[in-house]
Amino acid sequence: MSDGYEIRTDEVKKIKPKDIVKNPPDVLIVGSRITFDRPDRTITTFVKKVGKNLDSPISKAATFYTHMTPWEDFKAKMEDILKENNVAKEILPEYLEFKIQDTGKTTGPPEPGQELKIDEFVGKVQKFIG
Repeated sequence: MSDGYEIRTDEVKKIKPKDIVKNPPDVLIVGSRITFDRPDRTITTFVKKVGKNLDSPISKAATFYTHMTPWEDFKAKMEDILKENNVAKEILPEYLEFKIQDTGKTTGPPEPGQELKIDEFVGKVQKFIG
């Protein structure tokens, strides 16, 4: 995505909601690990704080999830949290979910074979933000 876009990534624990509120991005891509069939509480709380303090919603957003075990994606979606908290005007309806390797921690690299899904999602995001 190097066609004139500046991309910044970081862990949510290293970003303050006010940093996003002060300088809202054109597109917000929110990633969350799934815990107990729901997006992680830390990222959910962060998104709610961003929405509470934005003067106006960010133009566009997209979401992705990581997981180590199967999960029921109908229970809670980051898309719903973004909408409920008025974080983005438009949200990419397709989301990415990919399985990570069980390394004994809650983080890890994608399982082999997940790369194609990731590449396809990047293409959808590029088209979405056009």
